[in-house]
Amino acid sequence: MKAMRKIAGLFSTAMLAFALAACITWTTAGDEPRAEIAESLDAAANGSCGEDASSVDWDSLPQEVVAWVEVPGTNIDQPIAKADKQNPNAYLYLDALGRGNYGTPYIDADCTAELLFVPVYGHNISDGGAFADFAKFSDEAYARSHSVINLHTRDGRKHEFEVIAVDIVNANAETMCPDFDDVEAITRQIAKSDIVIAEHGGVSKVFAFTTCSYQTDNSRTVVYASPISQ
Repeated sequence: MKAMRKIAGLFSTAMLAFALAACITWTTAGDEPRAEIAESLDAAANGSCGEDASSVDWDSLPQEVVAWVEVPGTNIDQPIAKADKQNPNAYLYLDALGRGNYGTPYIDADCTAELLFVPVYGHNISDGGAFADFAKFSDEAYARSHSVINLHTRDGRKHEFEVIAVDIVNANAETMCPDFDDVEAITRQIAKSDIVIAEHGGVSKVFAFTTCSYQTDNSRTVVYASPISQ
């Protein structure tokens, strides 16, 4: 993976381009819940996983990095962290190695291993880094042509997800915060999206990749993805 080969300078030239929506909460899990989340992600897509041929060197990454996301045909090739309770806002500013000040995509603080809904927040960097390309998914043609999302996990597997919906949220007036353990609420949330590509079956985990976008002065693009059935 190109991002892994240059991880030491992952965000060194990036410009911070957004603030997260007001619905984000900052109470986070400690080391044990983080490990549980990593294991939960490993098992998130049993029907769509295979051996991982990527170059992710998990031994070189801190335990805060619980997964790696890659979207073919885009610049999205990023670690996913889980903040700890001693410094819950750390990954707004720190890179995956704990240095720098441009952030790392990270799982919502309230997300735990058993939940079916996994919000992941990442900056929209002005040079096209981090989660910037997720903002392009507000164009339906782009979303459909970049519909496969690969999630690499610490068990050495690659899980394939497909984009099922895209929602553009004005954070001044609405939030993206359904009850994380309420399947019906999650399904309703996805169904009312601006772009609906496929129905949510209500069984598997759903990832909500969220970044700043510029339809309004405080917009977010939320890309919902679920495991590809095999």
